[in-house]
Amino acid sequence: MKFEKFSKSPSSRNLKILIIIGFILCVAVIPVMQYYTGLSGFPAEIFSSQLSFNGDLMKSYYAVTDVELYRVAPSLDYIFMVGYGTILFSLSVLIARKYGIASRIGHICLLIAISGVIAAGCDGIENIFILSMLADYTGFPNSLAISHSVFALIKWILLFISITWVIITGILSVVRSKKK
Repeated sequence: MKFEKFSKSPSSRNLKILIIIGFILCVAVIPVMQYYTGLSGFPAEIFSSQLSFNGDLMKSYYAVTDVELYRVAPSLDYIFMVGYGTILFSLSVLIARKYGIASRIGHICLLIAISGVIAAGCDGIENIFILSMLADYTGFPNSLAISHSVFALIKWILLFISITWVIITGILSVVRSKKK
């Protein structure tokens, strides 16, 4: 894979600006999403609904939910995806540069950068399935719930790996630079 282009582009300044923008997007949209989810009466916790792999269970959740209010949350989630995808990508590229793009850790950081973007993409696809289920929340096929959960699972795995890697390598990078 051609990672050399990440050694200078985007600039470190632009990556830092993207991190700030990403945080602003996340912080701005999370409370609104939570507000609409709570207002809608959606009864399930995030993991139990996203990883249910069960259409009947999802239908039971939607039966006690104001679907019109709930629809706002997955729609706004696209803003959140841009935010966290941007943060993970930018942080990973900056950390890769600290270790050197050509180093093994640098290469892994760049793979993590791409994984953060893929996680956000899976989240977007997952939300397409949520919005599809909401269009016919009493009669959607079970395959929509299964597909929704598959993309949610991929998203959560990639996010767990990406966030853990960024935290560990970020801390080690700071420690390493203080030793020099």
